[in-house]
Amino acid sequence: MAEQSGPELILHGGPLLTMDDVPEAGMTGAGGASPGTATRDTPGRGGLRGGPRDARPVRAHRALAIGGGRILAVGDEEDVLALAGPGTRLVDLGGAAVLPGFQDQHAHPLAEGLRAAWVDLTTAPDLPAGLRRLAAAAADARASYESEPWVEAWYHPSAWREGRDPTRDELDRAVPDLPVLLHHGSGHAALGNSLALAYAGITAARADLPGATIERDAHGEPTGLVRGSDPVAPFAAALPPLTPEALRAALRRVATQLSAAGVTAVADAHVGALGDLVAELAAYAGAALDRDLPQRLTLMPGLAHLAAADEDPPTPTDIAALIPPDVREHIRVGPAKFFADGALSTADAWLREPYADAAVRPTELARGRPARDPAELTERLRRAHLAGWQLATHAIGDAGVALALEAYRAILATAPRADHRHRIEHAMILSPDLLREAIELGVIAVLQPEFVAVTGDVYLERLGDRTAHLYAYRRWLDAGLRVAFASDRPFSPGAPLDGLRAALRLAGPSRRRLHDDPGPTVHEALRAWTADAAWAAHDEAHSGRLAPGLRADLVVLSADPRAAPPEAWAAGSDGIAVVATIVGGVAVFGADALD
Repeated sequence: MAEQSGPELILHGGPLLTMDDVPEAGMTGAGGASPGTATRDTPGRGGLRGGPRDARPVRAHRALAIGGGRILAVGDEEDVLALAGPGTRLVDLGGAAVLPGFQDQHAHPLAEGLRAAWVDLTTAPDLPAGLRRLAAAAADARASYESEPWVEAWYHPSAWREGRDPTRDELDRAVPDLPVLLHHGSGHAALGNSLALAYAGITAARADLPGATIERDAHGEPTGLVRGSDPVAPFAAALPPLTPEALRAALRRVATQLSAAGVTAVADAHVGALGDLVAELAAYAGAALDRDLPQRLTLMPGLAHLAAADEDPPTPTDIAALIPPDVREHIRVGPAKFFADGALSTADAWLREPYADAAVRPTELARGRPARDPAELTERLRRAHLAGWQLATHAIGDAGVALALEAYRAILATAPRADHRHRIEHAMILSPDLLREAIELGVIAVLQPEFVAVTGDVYLERLGDRTAHLYAYRRWLDAGLRVAFASDRPFSPGAPLDGLRAALRLAGPSRRRLHDDPGPTVHEALRAWTADAAWAAHDEAHSGRLAPGLRADLVVLSADPRAAPPEAWAAGSDGIAVVATIVGGVAVFGADALD
């Protein structure tokens, strides 16, 4: 076969947002600067690395060359088009914009794909409508299965007029003869009917599990509701096992959604949570090999599933050894995942002061609670750090964030590590002292803007005036906090462009703003989904920017996103859409638009 002469693909005729944040001129290529062309190729100033956060190129790039799955050159149309050979495919963008592909460095792709097969109760207008939908799904299940199936559904009480969880009795009346398990939209609560509780052995005598607190009535009987970081754990042994075919089908479903949203890299932020790490890795490896999941995948193992608190956990190298060699270009090991607390929407995020609506809960739950014993969490974090892991701790309430930061400080004082990039996942409430602490420690905050769009009204009820410390983007960025955006999908809808809109709106469904912080600029928000997300994943040498030598993982948008003012983004009237998504130089969405 003849060697490819020139690049395989050149995109031209539209703005390129390189996310370098430095003055640029001319073209740089794989072999250095083109003759007679001034270049400046300092990667990644601004954003996470300090310096001006919203710098603009002095000369806009309009063309990009791709070959062998990598970016070969970025620069002026005339210069880049001159590289074309007889086999080069030329695509005129017609004004569409090219960015590095969006990276979602905190998501749950396997869980999202599985959830797509559950009954969706979130779109029901009220609780009775949701229960009727559940009953209808149960009737269909009885007719479709020879053996007794479980009926699984997901719901969010804030979407219903009643704003509350169903009761066990209400579930029993809707579906009396099949086990039912409802999954809270936050992922931090689950609710079973009486049959599900019986099959799972959840009785008054059943003890709580780590990360799963069984709610009980005044007589000690389970109400059906389980809260915590792993609320399905008490039901897990009774649920039908997931087959390899079901796992692969789940990944095919979610890959389609990720590609349409412009996502080229995604992290599974709790690998092993389904109970079988090897089965999960096998599903991911098979999907990567067959291109069922074309996105680059970062694994974030939940080490609490893999080692006891007083045991040394497996190392990153141990987990990497489980990845087949032929898919290691697509699957890599990232941070270890831990939990400090729960969620605001289920009132088990851990706060320093009682919830504003604490009067409706028992006194011992007025401030929420830690996910595990604080000393145990600190010990697990210490052992993981010593084993070489980057740490990623879920912490939402200010007491939860304080616990994680205190642990990080103690660990780094006794075992310093340069460029540790330890993370706080969500980091929703950062009072000034916690903000200073995070910046001083060099901790990265991985934030989910769509949480506010979906649940912001609940946050206002739960926190009152403390929402002033919730996702105060402008204040946090100006202070120097390292920030990346992510979705936590399926626990939020997940499209990065919608995440950008949510960050600029900073309001819940009622459009009541949480506070008056003006939010990030459009450019900062885009960086948080691209270059800064790559930095948070230790992958900036390979992705996150448009620069020669980096992977050709790109998103094409319908127009320059900088042309729409922040007010239009906040209102959802920006008109920007994903036209195409390219991974390794191959279009995985919108191929027709590139013909």
